[in-house]
Amino acid sequence: MNAPLSAKQGRKRLLSTAIIGTVLSGHSVLGLAISALIYLICLSGTIVVFAQELERWEQPAGPVLTAVTPDAIDRGLSEIHAKAGSTARAISVLLPSGATPRIVLVGGSVEGGGNKWVANANGRLIAPVSHPITDFLVALHANLHLPRLAGLAVVGLIGVALLALLMSGVLAHPHIFREAFTLRRGGSLRVQEADLHNRLGTWGMPFFILVTLTGAVLGAFLLMFGGMAATAYKGDYRQALTEIVGPLESREDMTPAAIPSVAPIMAFMRAQEPAAQILSIEIQHPGTRGQTISVIFEEAGRLTHDQRYVFDAGSQVIFSPRTEPRSIGSRALLSLPSLHFGWFGGLATKIAYGLLGLALCIVSSSGMTIWFARRRDQGRPVPAWERFWVATAWGQPAIFAFIAVLSLAGAGDHVLFAWMLMTALAYATACIALPGTVFDAAFRWSAAALMAALAILHAIGWGGDAQDPMAWAVDAAILVGAALIAASARSAKRS
Repeated sequence: MNAPLSAKQGRKRLLSTAIIGTVLSGHSVLGLAISALIYLICLSGTIVVFAQELERWEQPAGPVLTAVTPDAIDRGLSEIHAKAGSTARAISVLLPSGATPRIVLVGGSVEGGGNKWVANANGRLIAPVSHPITDFLVALHANLHLPRLAGLAVVGLIGVALLALLMSGVLAHPHIFREAFTLRRGGSLRVQEADLHNRLGTWGMPFFILVTLTGAVLGAFLLMFGGMAATAYKGDYRQALTEIVGPLESREDMTPAAIPSVAPIMAFMRAQEPAAQILSIEIQHPGTRGQTISVIFEEAGRLTHDQRYVFDAGSQVIFSPRTEPRSIGSRALLSLPSLHFGWFGGLATKIAYGLLGLALCIVSSSGMTIWFARRRDQGRPVPAWERFWVATAWGQPAIFAFIAVLSLAGAGDHVLFAWMLMTALAYATACIALPGTVFDAAFRWSAAALMAALAILHAIGWGGDAQDPMAWAVDAAILVGAALIAASARSAKRS
């Protein structure tokens, strides 16, 4: 009786081991295949969490405002309309909020961008909007600077792959939760990195699943939406968007007319939505009798920020979220960006997302380090691939800092070219047969030095012109990051 039971138990144990080995092999192969792209998207996404703060840092001379009068809005809309010209399809004003305490006027749609200007408290245009580094990082994270639909497809597939890596990582380590507080230090590099990889993966698992799942779904939706707009709506993306957010276009009456004052509309919004914060006002086909005014607002406690009322040229409501509420599917889709980037709970939430994003970067990087250490332990080292990985893991932070310095020097229009050139150069240096420790230290110290230089040059360059205190906060954060990277370089040398 005992022998058959023992054999049965042995078969179960052997099957379990085989499954775990298969999953672990698949986990390693998938991670190795797209590790650099995963890391690049994770790193850029961690920084993009603070996109609004970075925009303020890049242009800190704009006046810091907490409120704006209807007269100032009217004046700003008139000025941007005159600057954009009578052929402008839309004009918009982005109002001060907690994340962006300034007025921005746009001669073009909010969705499509356009001629953007910062305005003062009176609505007067004072400077063109300029934040090339933030724009570069956002595009890098969203579509890797590839053609729009192709880039969305690639990033969406990488999100799915990262989600598969997370799931297979859990399946491949049956004791991962039991050993959640085991962190062995001072032993072999492979054991240290494995513990760090598994512990951060365990502690951050809910967040990692949230951001990868929302990112993958958002990318898949945008890809399908682009295909639908290109076919069913003959390339008219704005018309396709009305199916989700409500009417955007005005009725076809191009007879010239004055741009209406926003005062009665603001009064209506205060009465109808007293707890709402108005984010922006957009006028479609401004200066015509068919113009419509969209008021976009957010409500406390909601993840979807794109609630809107639409008014005609006579300030009469033609669309209301109260009479035509969104479907559950539309609300879920519109909540994805806030969930993915942490833009729903203020600066504290963003900091939490930033720290967890760094943890995901470390998990991605340590996975490669474990594989390299395993190869060395087996007597099959791959020093060239180790150098290439160092050029990715530590080269990209250094390159980001370098192109930001270039932008400060006035070369903001060339940051994409500079990033591509410096990335190619970093991989070219990886072909030099230097000891891995030398190569690793060189990139870490370069990243630390360039980040410190960036913060110092920014503080000196703007000097007394910086009115936004966020500039000093971001400079301080960059210096702290530089100090941590320098400390890691010293620690790596001792190891």
